[in-house]
Amino acid sequence: MADQRESSNLEQILPSKTVPLHQTESVKAEATSISQEILTYDGDEEPELHLQTWIAVGAMFMLNFVQVFALMGPPAVLSYIGSSLNSPASQTWVPNALSLVQGVLGPVIASASDTFQARKSILVVTCLVSFAGAGIAPGSKSIYRLIAAQTLIGFGFAAVPLAYCIPSEVLPRRWRPWAQALNNIAAALGSTSGPLIIGALTRASNSNGWRTYYWIQMGIWGLTALGIFLGYRPPKRHTRLDHLSFVQKLQQLDLPGFALLTTGLTLFLTGLNLGGGLYSWTNARVLSTLVIGLVILAVFSVWEWKGTANGMLAHEIFRGGKVAGRTFSICLGLMFIEGIMLFSYVIFFPTLTTNLFETDPFLVTARLQPYYIASILATPAWAIWSTRLRTIRGPLLAGFALWTAGVIGLSTIQPGQSFSSLAFAALSGAGHGAPLILIITGVQLSTPHQLIATATAVTTSCRAIAVTVFTAIYVAAFTTRIGNKIPAYVPAAVLQAGLPESSVESFMLAFMAKDEEGLARIVGLTPEVIIAAAAALKQAFADSIRVVFFITIPFGVVACVGCVFLGDMKETMNYHVDAPLEKLRAKHEHVEGAGVGRRA
Repeated sequence: MADQRESSNLEQILPSKTVPLHQTESVKAEATSISQEILTYDGDEEPELHLQTWIAVGAMFMLNFVQVFALMGPPAVLSYIGSSLNSPASQTWVPNALSLVQGVLGPVIASASDTFQARKSILVVTCLVSFAGAGIAPGSKSIYRLIAAQTLIGFGFAAVPLAYCIPSEVLPRRWRPWAQALNNIAAALGSTSGPLIIGALTRASNSNGWRTYYWIQMGIWGLTALGIFLGYRPPKRHTRLDHLSFVQKLQQLDLPGFALLTTGLTLFLTGLNLGGGLYSWTNARVLSTLVIGLVILAVFSVWEWKGTANGMLAHEIFRGGKVAGRTFSICLGLMFIEGIMLFSYVIFFPTLTTNLFETDPFLVTARLQPYYIASILATPAWAIWSTRLRTIRGPLLAGFALWTAGVIGLSTIQPGQSFSSLAFAALSGAGHGAPLILIITGVQLSTPHQLIATATAVTTSCRAIAVTVFTAIYVAAFTTRIGNKIPAYVPAAVLQAGLPESSVESFMLAFMAKDEEGLARIVGLTPEVIIAAAAALKQAFADSIRVVFFITIPFGVVACVGCVFLGDMKETMNYHVDAPLEKLRAKHEHVEGAGVGRRA
């Protein structure tokens, strides 16, 4: 066993390229010496972990919290932000800026961390960039400065793959569901506290409350950077690239792939966000960015397939049969679907709540909480199921089934069904706990450790792309529906309530603009007409929003089917630790050693 471990270490350390014969012995000697410094744990029994490891896990907990705190707060009061900056047409760029940066930079950051063994440095720097972005946002006089600030904050959000990787690689593989459960709990706490805080601040000041939120966020980013700097102390790890200079290591990165992906994704996602909002889908600006972006992404796909075997989509992570290659590929698809399903709730449940049940910004955000509270409570159950039985297939299937059932319920909501909306949100959240922790677990268990950050980044980038693409699809579908439903529902309702036909057009203009003075001048207006119009408007919104959930439901069904084909993880879910922060030994060895000492 020890010989096998040493051989494995030597393979990682020795240069991949052929070296001259007279250098072979010196290189081997150096590699043998270095291999002795590598911390590994391949024991068959549970290792004993100390405070150093748990402090590092705590630092990653804080990082996951602030990343989601930054992501989930602004969407909860997005209409207030857009109104205060007089740019409602551009307001969707505020949350989408983070997803765009993550989708583009996530793989670059992860690949660089694998190549340069610089996880800590990258995390600290990206947190400081986000710290600066959060400090710029409160002074925004236009939405474009806020979008620029959100882009800077997106650098910290782009480090999500490392926040997922580090707890998994410093803890035993068997505990990876628990590692990701901790990440999910941190994220759920961010999802809960972020909207509540920004909602309370916005209720206190509709135009400036969100600015205070960014000051709070700035402080948390600073504390996180400090926590990682002091609490995450990985030992120097040696790889087969150690003998290379900085420039040579830089050349090991898939620079052509990075350039193609960054350019293609930026253009494509920009086109998606421009269409249906600032410009029509047939506008030349929209079509040109979409088409050029898609062409470049097609070139990127060909490059990764035929141009290189060790690029961002390294061929090795797709190989290995059912347990490895197939599981990784399915997990990519499942994470794409997770993004589709999650943001149907994140973006449109607040819209549903505001238009059907509640308008107070704080209470609107409070009504979002059943989803995240249910996720927090259910996450440990999913982790226990997965860890005890050493599987991800069963709990992942059950989680997607519950989540899909919740989405089906949300698609049936009518005005007046306030409690039902909260119950179905909680059901969705309970189900969501499983995919969020077990998809990442599956990716990391089916990937060689030297590619774990890259594979995780590809997975989270799939999610970011899904979020951006389907947010545009959802908005387009909802906008089309509501544009048809309001003219069909409201005039018919007010005519039936007794409003003269000659007054309908002027009534609609004043009613939709919330112009009280204009309404007072409408001939034939009665309280019954106002009540009928309000009820019809709510019904129009209910029937328009449900199309978003109709789009989502088939993807949930596809996810359930995909889970059936996941590989068996029992052999992989062992006590091996890929990158421990300390020298580990089995617990029983420590106990026996202590007993011998006492007897002596």
